[in-house]
Amino acid sequence: MAREATEIELTTIGRRTGQGHSIPVWFVREGKSTFLLPVGGANSQWYRNLRKNPTLKLGPTSAKARLITDRPTVDRVVEGFASKYGASDVNQYYPGVDVAVEVRDS
Repeated sequence: MAREATEIELTTIGRRTGQGHSIPVWFVREGKSTFLLPVGGANSQWYRNLRKNPTLKLGPTSAKARLITDRPTVDRVVEGFASKYGASDVNQYYPGVDVAVEVRDS
């Protein structure tokens, strides 16, 4: 995945239906990791799906998600988003972010 791309398709497994659900999401790369922020924080549907089943697809690649809840790491991810997408857009689209997701390259 190109570091400079603005979004990637995220597919999670529905926690009730067991069906795949795909949406475009913003991301940042740091080393061998891709970080995601759910727009609705811990209450977003795709994050809730990952809590039940951490298997996901980012683009064509299947992986396991690591759910991040510690404030310093979440803040670091938010800073990465602000650097890539602009602080005003991140503040507008990600108010009150309380969680993040890490996907490590295999």
